[in-house]
Amino acid sequence: MTPPPPPLDEDIARLSALARDGGAVAPVLLRVQADLFAASRRREEEADAFAELAIRLLPKADSDVAAHVARRVVALPETPPAVLQALAAHGGEAGRLVAALAPDLPVATDRTEPLVALARARRGDLAPSEIAALVARDDPAIDRALAENADLALGGRALADLVARARAVTPLARALLARDDLPADDAAGLYPHADEPMRTRLLVRLSAAPRADTRPAMRPRPSPETIEALLAAADRGDRALFGSALAAALGLETRPDWRFDRPERHDLLAHALRASGLGEEETIRIFLTLDPGIARSVEIVFRLVGLVRGVPRSVATRIVEAVYGVRVGARRPAAATYIPTLAPDSTHRPRFTQVLQPRSDKLDRKNGRAT
Repeated sequence: MTPPPPPLDEDIARLSALARDGGAVAPVLLRVQADLFAASRRREEEADAFAELAIRLLPKADSDVAAHVARRVVALPETPPAVLQALAAHGGEAGRLVAALAPDLPVATDRTEPLVALARARRGDLAPSEIAALVARDDPAIDRALAENADLALGGRALADLVARARAVTPLARALLARDDLPADDAAGLYPHADEPMRTRLLVRLSAAPRADTRPAMRPRPSPETIEALLAAADRGDRALFGSALAAALGLETRPDWRFDRPERHDLLAHALRASGLGEEETIRIFLTLDPGIARSVEIVFRLVGLVRGVPRSVATRIVEAVYGVRVGARRPAAATYIPTLAPDSTHRPRFTQVLQPRSDKLDRKNGRAT
């Protein structure tokens, strides 16, 4: 009678010993065993034996062999965590595949290989703590991968950090603007980086979305002196003086770095003037005098006039506040001179009886009635 075959774990042990003794056999053995494990219908039963072999051979395997093993086994739920960790430790393509495909794996840390961390950022099952760890790496490629990952819910400090970085990085800003879950006021802060369709969608969204800050913004009206200062500075092309006058018109506590001469910020000039409450005629005059890059383009002037006419003042205000980090109306205009005549305790205040008493020279002396 033929004796039964030895248990699988005994076979694996012998193969492991063979691989240890003959280094040339190890790569082939590891590849074949990964293929067999992936094709097996008894992976749960064979997992421990496969793990023993893989853990012994992976540290000495080259990157091609490790990548082959990773492609075959990392996505299988039966693959033991020890094998995944060994592949992740190997780095390279194997580590990237583990990060991207393994059902369960320890989260990325600041010591995780960049390509592996990038692969993790593209997954849709990350916990908030791992998202925070990935954002903390301050890696532009990882930031963009997170922003483009529609399966992730971004929020809290992680989102705030991404939005702050996006103010200086157009690709990251546009990736965030393409998300449906980006809060409207965060999106407004990225307005300069948005392309034309994105700007149109953002304006519609801001018109429909209530302010996150429930305090009503003060909406000052520029004084005649402020209007005169704006027009005079624009006529001379004095951007610094114009910027100061515009800050005063908006009731800002500080003067922002407006940079209206940059093409991506031309729209912001229209929004700032709209937020200030300046009249349309004065606004158009500024478009035609302040900056040659605007004044010499009929297309740009027409577009800016369209914004002034079509964008609600409240929406323009939110964009200015979000982009420049200011509060419109934070600085109140100078108080009017106090006239004490009507104060309750004023000696200049006329008596109530005096107000009602007709003057003696207006009495009809015949019947005593006032005329």
